[in-house]
Amino acid sequence: MKSKQENMKLRTMTFFPPFLILLAFVVLSLISQDVFLGVINNINNWIIANLGWAASILALFIVVVGVWAGFSKFGNVRIGGEDAKPELSNFAWFTIALTTTMAAGVLFWGPAEPIAHFLYPPTELYGVEPMSAEAMKFSMETMFLHWTIVPYCIYAVPAVVFGFMYYNAKKPYSIACQLSPLLSERAYSPRWMQIIDAVTLFAIGAGMAGSVAQAFMNISGGISKITGIPSDVRMWLVVAIVLGSVTVATAVSGIQKAMKHVSNINVYGFAIFLIFLLLVSNAPFLLNLSTEALGGFAGTFLERILITGASQDSQWPQWWTTFYWFSWMAWAPTSGAFMGRIAYGRKVKTVLGMYVGVCASISAIWMILVSGTALWVQKSGLADLCAAYDLGTENVPYEMLSALPGGKIIIPLFVLLVFLSTVTACNSNTIAMAGISTRGISPDNPEAPIWLKCIWGFVAMAVGYIMIAAVGVNGVKIIANFGGMFAALIMIGAAGSLAVLIKKHKKFDLTLPEAERNSED
Repeated sequence: MKSKQENMKLRTMTFFPPFLILLAFVVLSLISQDVFLGVINNINNWIIANLGWAASILALFIVVVGVWAGFSKFGNVRIGGEDAKPELSNFAWFTIALTTTMAAGVLFWGPAEPIAHFLYPPTELYGVEPMSAEAMKFSMETMFLHWTIVPYCIYAVPAVVFGFMYYNAKKPYSIACQLSPLLSERAYSPRWMQIIDAVTLFAIGAGMAGSVAQAFMNISGGISKITGIPSDVRMWLVVAIVLGSVTVATAVSGIQKAMKHVSNINVYGFAIFLIFLLLVSNAPFLLNLSTEALGGFAGTFLERILITGASQDSQWPQWWTTFYWFSWMAWAPTSGAFMGRIAYGRKVKTVLGMYVGVCASISAIWMILVSGTALWVQKSGLADLCAAYDLGTENVPYEMLSALPGGKIIIPLFVLLVFLSTVTACNSNTIAMAGISTRGISPDNPEAPIWLKCIWGFVAMAVGYIMIAAVGVNGVKIIANFGGMFAALIMIGAAGSLAVLIKKHKKFDLTLPEAERNSED
């Protein structure tokens, strides 16, 4: 192992540009918070005003290509070649994939977002009045849009391309894998590889900062509910230090050690939490509302995924739907590298079935039970979650749980789930970020130096804390928009590359005999 580590070198032009830009966020906020706020707000306003339409079209294109790949001949190709055997059991693969993608966001926004849409729906776009029956249905439709098939296609597309190009085409461990079928060998020129990987590292650093920021708020809200200690910037800092330490510790241990155990515990926790909600809430109401909302979601899918709000001069789509598309895209290239790596030994259609089918379905079930329970608690008068939302987004989950029988007992489990979900998602990306920053990564030598994992973990935690300390919950959205804007460039290439592989995958597959590679599909 020592000799292998000695053969690794830092990719300086890949590592330093994104590292220094993210570090500049930290330094500027310490020097002058007013200047810092002015800069980030101006950049964010430009992004949502000028690029929302592009994010919507790209998200739709990714869904179309992802579904197409699953039903094409390419779907029968095995990642790693026909003789490749999976390194993880099906259950371990499922738990790591689920917890990597669901992360802390689903725990933060699952209860809070439907209340936000119920309280503040875009009346100017859909004629839905606040706190009305229509607003309740609209809320659930929106949860299905933001949290099911679209985000999982955004994750799955780069995962499939990376896995195939890394294992089957024997390309270097680089995000350039996700673009090389489209750009051919140009993607592997030193300059292009440095640019592609540097852009990706900034995007995931920003996206990860947004994710951990909402975890800081969510965990602090739970601790405040349990102990009575106020959830403020000081508590957020303590949570950030603890969360960062555990994230780095599990990341440096590798996938097969701590990550698998943390993911398994997390999935069991998810199951216990969902069963609890099913038993103590109003299950018939949840199922009826969700069935109705699913019909509305399916019937208006194209309109909802493409809406920009321009006709009614509304910024609701930018602050919600565009935020989500950019947020998923910020994570997707690096998460795709990780998810492609753990997909070794499985067919493309199996990978898509797991990520887009199984994981997206679990996310839908989560929304039915968690988001539905939040709306039922509000509708039934058990708690005023609208008032809790106005006091602070992080208050909503704990006010909801406190209103349920036995809810105060389950609150510590919920806090633990937030903690473990964040750890699992962040350490998978910390591992991938360190690998991208390192020259010498290969299937036989997959682990990057420990100190690199520590640096990327620290930077993401620091930027996340600064954004919420300076801006509050909107800081989560702003930093996600920053990362997603750059990651969208990678996602265009990844989606285009998957379209190329669907038609011409054989010519890239070095696990096939040469004669078969030269034959037409």
